[in-house]
Amino acid sequence: MAQPETAGPGPAQALVSAALDRAGTVRHLNAFITLDAERALAEAARRDEQGGPAPWSLVVKDNIHVAGLPNTAGTPALAGFVPDADAPVVAALRSAGAIVLGKTNMHELSLGATSCNHTFGAVGNATDPDLFAGGSSGGTAAAVAAGVAEAGLGTDTGGSVTIPAALNGVYGLRPSAGRYSSAGVTPLSTTRDTPGLMARSLERLTALDALVTGEATALRAPGRPLRLGLPRQVFAEDLEGPVQACWETVVERLGAAGAQWVPVDTAQLAEADARIGFPLVFGEFAAALEHYLDEHRAGLSAAEVIAAVGDPDIAALLWATALPTAPGHPGPEGLRRALDARRALQDAYAELFGAHGLDAVLSPTVPVCARPLRRHEDSLPLNGRDVPTFHTLIRNTSPAATAGLPSLTIPLPVDGSAPVGVQLIGPRLADRELLSVAARIDALLRP
Repeated sequence: MAQPETAGPGPAQALVSAALDRAGTVRHLNAFITLDAERALAEAARRDEQGGPAPWSLVVKDNIHVAGLPNTAGTPALAGFVPDADAPVVAALRSAGAIVLGKTNMHELSLGATSCNHTFGAVGNATDPDLFAGGSSGGTAAAVAAGVAEAGLGTDTGGSVTIPAALNGVYGLRPSAGRYSSAGVTPLSTTRDTPGLMARSLERLTALDALVTGEATALRAPGRPLRLGLPRQVFAEDLEGPVQACWETVVERLGAAGAQWVPVDTAQLAEADARIGFPLVFGEFAAALEHYLDEHRAGLSAAEVIAAVGDPDIAALLWATALPTAPGHPGPEGLRRALDARRALQDAYAELFGAHGLDAVLSPTVPVCARPLRRHEDSLPLNGRDVPTFHTLIRNTSPAATAGLPSLTIPLPVDGSAPVGVQLIGPRLADRELLSVAARIDALLRP
């Protein structure tokens, strides 16, 4: 007697199974702190049974809450902390069909730009596992770039989404400060922090932004040639050879396509950020972390979290600057001055965009390409001298982040070298317009 045919796995189960297979193939990248295979497959089975939005795969940085999964923030003290609710950004994407595959590796407490984590291991670059992934959202970038997930969530304080996205060759969006909810996110700086998105296509990135915000309005491209800010200082200077070559190609190709390049003075933006970026972070960190730990009943104090930090350099930095009793803590007056200076920086950016009628300011996202793991955590060679790794990686991304402006990175075509990205910065809360400008630029830069 013939046996009845057994139905195969549904589309959600097939998608998750393929993603988990891919995660196994690229396990050497160390992109995950928690790969949640069992729950992801169970969620996929429920989706196939119950229907709903088309399923797609998502990875989440391990400082953004996913209900029932550890939220380590990359630090030992929080390894056993398990939130009981999704962060709003996760909940929004899950309601739109996302299936969370797991929590991704990161630089400890988001305090670094390489994702060389001393407790959970370093994240390898998706294009070459011997190179660092960038950070602090390096695990998300590596997992998305390696094809494990269709999209990923990171967080960004001074470039922690756009830096690893650029170094791994994917698209990354840091939204305007406050546009995405930061609830359910382990804080670093309440003023500068925001969740952000990564994807392998700009179309996907744009769709994800609409899902998070509910802004379903169609993108409207300017009905005229683009007006693009061309930095005169800092952002387009002292670039590594492959980055310099790509940047010159961007300027030439967009100009040939009719874009109007407007030289703009940018030195004061970088100078202001250098004065106020760190006082903002360390003036806000301990109080923000204490409030977060109390709110979510983590059973720890900020001092206890700092005492257990695994990276000795981060531990030394925090003991010297983060606690109110620390010698390098800016104190209430220092924080007030930093916040006042931030408002002046925002005004300077607004004047820059308004005076020149700019659609965006462009620059290389990162002045250098990814470098070998574990060799360049502190310094790296650039144009014949050693430069500090962290400050070099954040040089072009931090000023706009401090000002709370939207920025995104577009991967550039490269021939055999490590990925390079171009950064677009737009006026505050003009995120959808910036995505529209990015679509025009991306189309012009594709081969």
